[in-house]
Amino acid sequence: METSVSEIHSYPLRPEGFEEPLFPTRESRLEVADHLLRAPWLSRASELEGGNASGQAAHVRREPVEVEGRHGRVRIAWSSGRRRCRKERRVVEVLCRWREVAAWWDEERATDRVVVRALLSDGAVVDLARERSGWFLTGVVD
Repeated sequence: METSVSEIHSYPLRPEGFEEPLFPTRESRLEVADHLLRAPWLSRASELEGGNASGQAAHVRREPVEVEGRHGRVRIAWSSGRRRCRKERRVVEVLCRWREVAAWWDEERATDRVVVRALLSDGAVVDLARERSGWFLTGVVD
């Protein structure tokens, strides 16, 4: 899904005929949501393509993970699901990394983290974020 910045900027901010406030009724909320779903650069998590070619991520709850490096190999482990089954995978390749800074003006809400998109040994592509309090799984591409 390739979309240029100019396409995003030229997309109407609201459905035709809508003025502020956008969400006074349930019907107006549905119409605004439908308008946004028609945007060419947005997609539903259930519609994401498999593999790492798309670069899209379905964000999951922020789950704590353990990151362990030994002999040049990195493994991550986390507990997931209702039964909190422990999963452990090897990082095959780091696909990209970036820094996210948000709400820097508010100490309580401020976020400053490094995010790594990694290919795991089971073929999954995940986003891992390192924050002051440790590592977290923040996104998964199936």
